[in-house]
Amino acid sequence: MIKKKICFVNLASPDFLGGISLYQKNLIKNISLDKFEITWVYKSTKEERHSKDGINYVGLKTKKVFFIDDFLFNNKVGKYLRDNYFDIINSNATSGYWLKNYKKKKGQKIIHTYHGSAIPYFKIWLGKFNFLKRILISSFLLPLGYLIDKPPMQKADKIICVSEKVKNEIERNYFKRENIFVVRTGVDVSRFKPLNRKEVRKKINLNPNFIYGMYVGKGGYWIKGLDRAMKLSEEIYKINKNFRLIVIGSDYEKVKNLINKKFVIYIKELDRNRIPLYYSSSDLFLCLSRYEGGAPTLVVSEAMASGCLLVCSRDSKQEILKDNDNCVEIDKFNYKSAKKIIYVLSNEKIKKRLTQDSIKKIKELSLKEWSKRMIKVLLN
Repeated sequence: MIKKKICFVNLASPDFLGGISLYQKNLIKNISLDKFEITWVYKSTKEERHSKDGINYVGLKTKKVFFIDDFLFNNKVGKYLRDNYFDIINSNATSGYWLKNYKKKKGQKIIHTYHGSAIPYFKIWLGKFNFLKRILISSFLLPLGYLIDKPPMQKADKIICVSEKVKNEIERNYFKRENIFVVRTGVDVSRFKPLNRKEVRKKINLNPNFIYGMYVGKGGYWIKGLDRAMKLSEEIYKINKNFRLIVIGSDYEKVKNLINKKFVIYIKELDRNRIPLYYSSSDLFLCLSRYEGGAPTLVVSEAMASGCLLVCSRDSKQEILKDNDNCVEIDKFNYKSAKKIIYVLSNEKIKKRLTQDSIKKIKELSLKEWSKRMIKVLLN
C-alpha cells in the first residue's frame, strides 16, 4: 500500500517545550504511520534533516530579523513545498503566508490551523509601549499582521480554528467562507489527572502545608500576563505568608526583575514527565493572559484535568470556563481579588464544586476525542 504524504508546517521546532510544539506532537501521535508518511517542517537556526520514530523533520534556516522572521520562513517553505509533493499540507499559526504565491498541485489538500489572529494579538501587544512607540510600531505591524493571516483564508481548502473566538476574529478581519471548523485543543486525561497532593508534594520537595499557585509561560510575559500573576500573588502573600507561586518556563533574563520575590519558586525547564506532579501539587493555576487564541489553552486544559482551581483573567476568554461554575474569573489583580481567591480555597465545598466541574468539562476534550475530530477534518 502506498502511504499518503502529510506535511505539517509549524514555526515551532520539535525540541520546543511550548504549547504549539506539544499541540503538533499530540496530533502526530494519533495518526497511523502505517497509512501516512509524516514530515514536520519548522523554523531553525540551521538547515537540518533527520528522521526519528518514523517522522521526517525538516529545519529551514531562517535569519532572525525583528518582525519579519515569519515572512523569511514562509518564503523558504513555499520553495520547499514546490520542490516536494505532499498529498496533505497542514500549516499552523503564522506559517501560512507561503500560500500567497503557491500553486496547488493536482490532488493536493491544504488545511490551515489558526491558533489566534495576528491583528488583535498585535493590538494588545502594542499596549506595553508608550503612546509614541505604539503609533510608530503599529503603522507597519498591523498591516504586517493582516498580510500574514490573509492567504490561508483565500487559498486553503479548509480552515481549523482552535476556538470560536479565533473563528470570529478571522471572519471579522477578513470574510466568511465555507469549510471553516472549530476544534478546541485536547488534553491527555490519562496523564493529567488529580493525584494524591500530599504524596506528590513529598516527591518534589514542596511543603505539605503551604498554598501553591502555578504559572506556566515560555512566550512573551506581557501577553501571558506574568506581571499580573506577580501583582495578584503579592496580594495573596500579604494575606497568607505560606503562599508560593511556581513560575515555569519563563526566560529568566527577561523576567528576573518581575519574579525576584520571596514567594516565587522559579523553574526554567521541566521534564514533561514531571509536569503532572506540579499541577497536582498546586492549589490554583493562574491564566491571566491579555490575549489567548486557545479556549482553553493547552496548559489550562492540563491544569483543569489535574484538579487545579482555575483563576482566569476575563480577557483571556477561555470559553469553556465560566466564573463560579468551574473557575474564578477576575479582571483586577488586587487585594480584593486575592481575598476572593483565598475565600474559595478555604471553602472546601465551593472549591470541590469548581474543580470537579472543571474536570468533567475537560474530559469532553480528551486527547482521544480531540484527535478524532482533527483527523476527520484533516484526512476526510
